[in-house]
Amino acid sequence: MATSKKTAKTGRLKRLIKLWKHYFPCDKVLAKRIGKSTVNSTVALIFCLIPKVRDRLGTEPAMLPLISVMVHPGRRVSGTIQGAIYCMTGLVFGLAYAIFGRFLAQRCLGHSWKYLSELEQYAVHYKRFEAGLAILAVFETLMLFFHGWMRSVSHHYFGIVFPLFLVVHFAFMAPLTEDSGVIANSFSTPFYLGIAMSIFWNLVLFPEFGSTFLGDTTIDTFNVIHKAIDASISFFISIDCLDEDNPYGKPPISLSKLLKMKTEISDKVGNCLLVLDECIYEISYSYLSPTQLKPIIDLLKPLNLYINGLINACQLDFILLGRQQNREGDIMDVRTDKEIAYADAKKLIKILKRLKAPVYGLHKSLSESIYITKIILSYAYDVDFSRVNFNDMFPHSDLPKFNSKKEFPNDYDVEGHITGLTEALVEFDLAFREEMINLEIDLLNPDDEMFLLSSFLMNFKESANSVITILNNAKEIYASRKERESKGWLRGKSFWFTFLSNYQSFKIWFKGSRSRANFITENESLKGALNDDNIGGPSEMVVRRPSQEENQILSQTMKPHSGSSEDNELPISTRDSSTSSKKVHKEPSYYLTKLLLSMDKFCRDSKAHFRFGFQVTIALMLASFPMFMPKTRHWYIEYRGTWIGFVCILCLEPSVGGTFWVFFLRAVGVIAGAAWGYLSYVAGVHQTNPYLETIITIFGAVPGFIFYLGTPYVKAAIIQIISIYIVLLAATLPSPIKSSILTSFAKRCLAVGYGGGIALIVQVLFFPIKARDQLNEEIAFVCGCITEMELLYASGLEDESGKESMTDARYKKFTNISQSAKSALARANAYKGLTRQEPRLKGEYTELENVFTQIIFVQRQIVDRMDNVALLRKQYGSGVLEELNNVVHPYRRQVVGGISCLMRAIQEAFLTKTPLPQFLPSARIAHRRLINMVGRALHNRYKSRLDQLKPRPITDKFRDEDNSDIEEELMINSRNERSKAHNTLSPHEYALKERFLSWNASSAATEEVIEYVEELVDLTKILVGINEFKYGFLSRPLYEDWAAEAVTGFDDFVKGAEPKKPVRARMPAGVETLTSEDEASSSESTVSTAEVEQPVAFNSKYTDNNALNLARIASHKAGRNSEGLPEKFKKRTYSIGSYTDSVDHMSGLSKKKTLGDADSSYYDEDDDSDDELPLALKKIMSHQARKQ
Repeated sequence: MATSKKTAKTGRLKRLIKLWKHYFPCDKVLAKRIGKSTVNSTVALIFCLIPKVRDRLGTEPAMLPLISVMVHPGRRVSGTIQGAIYCMTGLVFGLAYAIFGRFLAQRCLGHSWKYLSELEQYAVHYKRFEAGLAILAVFETLMLFFHGWMRSVSHHYFGIVFPLFLVVHFAFMAPLTEDSGVIANSFSTPFYLGIAMSIFWNLVLFPEFGSTFLGDTTIDTFNVIHKAIDASISFFISIDCLDEDNPYGKPPISLSKLLKMKTEISDKVGNCLLVLDECIYEISYSYLSPTQLKPIIDLLKPLNLYINGLINACQLDFILLGRQQNREGDIMDVRTDKEIAYADAKKLIKILKRLKAPVYGLHKSLSESIYITKIILSYAYDVDFSRVNFNDMFPHSDLPKFNSKKEFPNDYDVEGHITGLTEALVEFDLAFREEMINLEIDLLNPDDEMFLLSSFLMNFKESANSVITILNNAKEIYASRKERESKGWLRGKSFWFTFLSNYQSFKIWFKGSRSRANFITENESLKGALNDDNIGGPSEMVVRRPSQEENQILSQTMKPHSGSSEDNELPISTRDSSTSSKKVHKEPSYYLTKLLLSMDKFCRDSKAHFRFGFQVTIALMLASFPMFMPKTRHWYIEYRGTWIGFVCILCLEPSVGGTFWVFFLRAVGVIAGAAWGYLSYVAGVHQTNPYLETIITIFGAVPGFIFYLGTPYVKAAIIQIISIYIVLLAATLPSPIKSSILTSFAKRCLAVGYGGGIALIVQVLFFPIKARDQLNEEIAFVCGCITEMELLYASGLEDESGKESMTDARYKKFTNISQSAKSALARANAYKGLTRQEPRLKGEYTELENVFTQIIFVQRQIVDRMDNVALLRKQYGSGVLEELNNVVHPYRRQVVGGISCLMRAIQEAFLTKTPLPQFLPSARIAHRRLINMVGRALHNRYKSRLDQLKPRPITDKFRDEDNSDIEEELMINSRNERSKAHNTLSPHEYALKERFLSWNASSAATEEVIEYVEELVDLTKILVGINEFKYGFLSRPLYEDWAAEAVTGFDDFVKGAEPKKPVRARMPAGVETLTSEDEASSSESTVSTAEVEQPVAFNSKYTDNNALNLARIASHKAGRNSEGLPEKFKKRTYSIGSYTDSVDHMSGLSKKKTLGDADSSYYDEDDDSDDELPLALKKIMSHQARKQ
């Protein structure tokens, strides 16, 4: 019995410790930072308690501990220096502005401002005193609006405008009898001393240099990349292998773990860019400059896209070949009808068996090269070799493992690894083509197996090419390090000063980081741990998207192509040339109209900045208006009115978040800090024991800094820490405002009640921002971005031939839109959690949150796939687009149009909150027609040589003309000789060209995009509904499987019997029936997901096939007996208009051949089946009969 009780207590203790670590994570780095910050603030308090030091601090000595908290040393050296620069910038401008405002106010008082106090001015010169305070009120109002405007423009500027507010607000509260010198000394001395102390303790106690941390972060990123590449390649080629057939030393990981690596890699690459940007504030003394890593870090971004492509190929491979025991737990249950599920698994297995050896050989060389890259960079930037992960998945690898720098040879042959990886890549390329030709399969028939294989192989090869480029850059860094080491320790090391060395670094300093400037909240900027994944948690606030970004991103106009610009220009006669060169005189009204239009555009783009600027101005003026009234100014000063404004400004947020929750946390922080200050004063026995008094404050400051540096509740922690020192010093320091410790505690509580309450009321009533509205806007914005990306990716829709498929300018626009879409998805994910905190009158948000989670997941998958195929098209082009576009461009236009129309419909549905239209045709059939047309064009092109095709030895003339320079050196001689003998590529050689393989890979991604768009439509119907057909033929869900079962056995079908899964018809080899057969199979694949396409409810208990499945019965049938139906099924939102071609609704006399040249037998109305059946059922039954 005692043992069980002890076990239960131990279990509860472990759970408590686990919860504590989850909500308050603390490691060695965080503990060091907390220690530095506590020491800094404690020393600042001690300086204020020493009379001789206090006399040097001017009239505002309490500013010293305040600045020690704002510019804390608990971050890296670069972050501390950045905070110091920002604080000094705000101090300088704030002092100049405040002194100028006070100077004008003193001029209103005349010469008596030096001699008469404010109370005497009120009694003697009331009007003058009122005019002076009015001037201060005007200056205060302008400052507050500027403060709010700059915080809304970029949260990076909070470190500048908050010190500016402190100086101006407190200076305007100071008596007007003080001259400019006293004001300047009162604020500049504690500010500069506090900044100097923070930098001192940051460098003395556990210094963290950003240049050193850059090397650690880069190696950690390479470790994650190395793991993802090895895991994805081994997963792809060994997913269907038995344990004895697996060439690797360990089994493949699960798909869920593999999918999680995509997010991890993206975060790591972003962290590298952030640390690199931080280094511009440091002066480093080392062998190498931190900026020498910039080319390698920039190369990680395209490598990240290739790895995403590999993982996506593994996902398709799992759908086709995977075993269910590998599914440990999916990240998201997105039930989409995948086209790859209908592919020929045996054919893919046959191909993989032939390619397993070449893939394994290149993979081994690639993995070894990545490890050598990590070792070289660790040696060059003095990173501990224990951080480098060694992969032991290759059983027969002879690569040595280096555990320390001493084991690494001085003259390591890096060039040998580069040459080895290059040769392995060329051998793999040749072996792949030889194996594919010897398989004796028709490669001219584009199918899902080749799409999947091409997607994997193209990303695999590009990953190898990226590693080769990275290894070349690493070799140069290694050579530079060895050259500097040879000069000795003293002459080899140098001071590297990168701050404001060029215009790019100035932009980073002025606007923030180049990669995440718009995502850094004020809390993250104050914390100074922008890229520490293990410190803190999700932010309590979310940065709003800039209002002008949507206009800049989604308003791009695509210029139609109709030839070169030179050909379209009309000739200009010489007679008109003289008059055309004259300057055209424009009326003044033109310039006035242009000015008004510019002002209107500026106001619309800056609407969010105006909103928060007015919020700050209204809130602060309501909180501090007594300080500008002659009757109440003295009373307001006596009640510590500056505290009210200080608390109010910290409770106002330009971000979107839980307003009530944030106010509650900061109110608790103020009260807790003020109470601890009261406790410290009482423990010091009314200032008789300042030593004990100081020690007690430490125990209150440490929890505050834990919340400050280790949780997202930064400003609540700031107010708590500052309240400890402010309440204590208010009762300790000599001041004209004499009050006891209890009075100071009460005034501090009044400040949070009055100032914080006003901030809460203003944010709720004046221009409120709702997280749920922002969530809908972000999702709609991503839909618009996907549409623009599709239009940029699909060039040549107007019969443009011979053009480059993806130009640099087009790809730059594409990447900008993609980055904006990813940023919007991150914001949407944060808004989704904040919406839960908002009050809601329309029922629970839990079920809707699950729907939004799936929508965000699906949109992220679409963006990932489009990023990957766009990069592949930029690298290799597209054989179909560049050589067959004059034939297939109408089919491509249908696919792009289908995707764009669906995404635009979803975008408008989220913006206007209106139901979707009845007819939403999927682009799945259009894409299948495109594939059929490509196959037909290739067969027609090589019709005379198809019968003569036989296996033969491999030649390399099918390589593209734009191969890499390294491969050209190895193969150029043989290519030139053989190209003279053969002018035309054979069918298989053309099908294996890299441009054609690139099109195959893009087709695989396009299929997935179409499938995810269909899923997105279904999820949108759950949120906004659909304008369904309520009466007539189109009101019934006429799916193919439902109709087939309705003819043969409707009663069994209604009772829940599972219909047989339709098997998708494979494409025949003949050319004449390509389109007709495939149209039938495509229509089957689109309607075979009847159970998935039920957007009536997002709850599995309504969709289980137990007893009676009412959702699959026709609407008129369900309407007759509706007593037992759930309410959600009564409001069914799905209609047949979403998944049937408009051709099906036309009469037999008006039907014509459309794109794809459909088989006329498909519409044969002289069938021998039952004449009483509807036309749609006749078609279905005839299809089933032909398949049998």
